[in-house]
Amino acid sequence: MKHTQDKGFTLIELLVAMAIASIVMGAVVSTYQLQVRGKNTQEALTDMNQAARAALEIMNNEIRSAGCDPVETAGAGIVIAAGNQLSFTKDSGNTAGGSFSPDGLLDGPNEQIRYALYVDGGGNQNLGRDTGGGLQPLARNIDALDFQYLDGNGNLTGVLANIRSVQVTIVARSGANPGGFTHRYVDARIYTNLQGNVLLPAQNDAFRRLLLTSTINLLNLW
Repeated sequence: MKHTQDKGFTLIELLVAMAIASIVMGAVVSTYQLQVRGKNTQEALTDMNQAARAALEIMNNEIRSAGCDPVETAGAGIVIAAGNQLSFTKDSGNTAGGSFSPDGLLDGPNEQIRYALYVDGGGNQNLGRDTGGGLQPLARNIDALDFQYLDGNGNLTGVLANIRSVQVTIVARSGANPGGFTHRYVDARIYTNLQGNVLLPAQNDAFRRLLLTSTINLLNLW
């Protein structure tokens, strides 16, 4: 009786199969890492954009109301006009029930407002809003804050009584440590305000940053 012998894989066949499998797995891992980096990068950019733009929108609305003094007895206006901070007052009066009732005083909530940077307990620099109880976080991880003051002709002025508009510029930074799971990036940009003044020199790090500028007309001070 003749016996047949089943043949297995040769060494060469095994090596070829292992090589093909390694190439396929490498492609899968590379694609996965690329997707993870893209997702993490996009999340960091989205969080930074939303936080910075929301903070600037709040500042726009509040600064625009600086000097609101309907009964003309509160003396509301700009209090501090510095490059790194802005303080102003407005007569919001009694807003209970959604109605606006000016009372000629500046002792109510949100009638004295100050914006400035501060460093929290974790060593992070934030944009703060102070209404009398100290600076509270309005936006976290803000690398630069700049105020410029313009008169009615659009020229820079340092005289409080001549201020008719305020230029606000902020440089926001992505909060999370980039690590190795974001797209490779080096921030070599120099950030300036509209006058060309350097607000933040090139950091040459892996953080993403966003520069936002807004010019706010002070409707109550014209």
